Amino acid sequence: MKLFCRAALTLLASLLLCTASHAEPEVIQGSLGDVIRVPITADCPAQSVVRQYTLIVDGNNTGIPAQGCGGDPHAVSFLLDGTSGAVPPENAAAWHRMTGFPWQGNGSALARELSASVAGADGKSVAGPGTTLLFTWSRAWRIAVAVVIAIATVALFVCLGAKTAMLRDVGAETTVPFQDRTFSLARTQMAWWTAIIVVSYVFEWLALGGVPPLSAQPLVLMGLYSVLGVTARGVDLSRRTQFPPTTPHFFKDLTSDESGVAVHRVQMLIFTIVVGLMFLNQVFTTCTMPRFDIDTLLLLGISGATYIGFKTTEAQPKTDGAATSEDMAGEAFKSGYSTGDAHP
Repeated sequence: MKLFCRAALTLLASLLLCTASHAEPEVIQGSLGDVIRVPITADCPAQSVVRQYTLIVDGNNTGIPAQGCGGDPHAVSFLLDGTSGAVPPENAAAWHRMTGFPWQGNGSALARELSASVAGADGKSVAGPGTTLLFTWSRAWRIAVAVVIAIATVALFVCLGAKTAMLRDVGAETTVPFQDRTFSLARTQMAWWTAIIVVSYVFEWLALGGVPPLSAQPLVLMGLYSVLGVTARGVDLSRRTQFPPTTPHFFKDLTSDESGVAVHRVQMLIFTIVVGLMFLNQVFTTCTMPRFDIDTLLLLGISGATYIGFKTTEAQPKTDGAATSEDMAGEAFKSGYSTGDAHP
């Protein structure tokens, strides 16, 4: 009888151990700005030691330091905060798992299921029962607000471009109403990149709930197209370019000079649109500012330099007085203006 009881107790203990070993991992929830508690098997060490612990997600170290034990002797507290600066390369994989490509991966569209554990001061994993972090990369209302602001920003630039002289040619001097002036390629590109960077920055800020780091590439792009706009304006002033009244045609004005459609204008416009769409795609899919390689920036720089070079050698305006109606009609068909030099 005693042997039977012992066997039964042994079997019961084995079943309990088996059940415990296959138990579902503990689930904790959090988003950027929240404090989470990750359980560990051993007792939480002293404050001076636990401060050296870091958070691991899906086997990658986030670099987030522990805040303490949080009143639980078998858990370590972490503040999910990593948007105040650029993520170090050694922690990039972990942050990519948390906030990169938020529309993909385990979980819902706005939340990700990640394994969470603790790394000791030596970088090795601290024993724990196994924990799943349900990380909400963004609240739905934040995404909604970000989308509304993005649409409003684009609508504002479109409205200003259509209703004001913001995107119109000026030349050396002009008294022509802006409604009768052609559109400027240089000014349009400046507005294009301004809108893209503003939309991207606001979207990332609202989606992640913190001020995002601004990489060097947006600054380089803004600087490049600002210099391009100033240089184009300088060419007009030096050549005393005049833009008489005409009927503006947006895409024809951007792609044509006085001789008709110009390859250097088409080339620059295509590169600007393509790189701009690549920029937006990365922001909306990864919630991070792009970091273009040097070759991409050189491509845009060479395209801009080619545009300025051709602009300085384009045909001079007619000097034989006012143009006839036939001249104006022919020139308007080509480029949107009848006399005057190429517009920026």
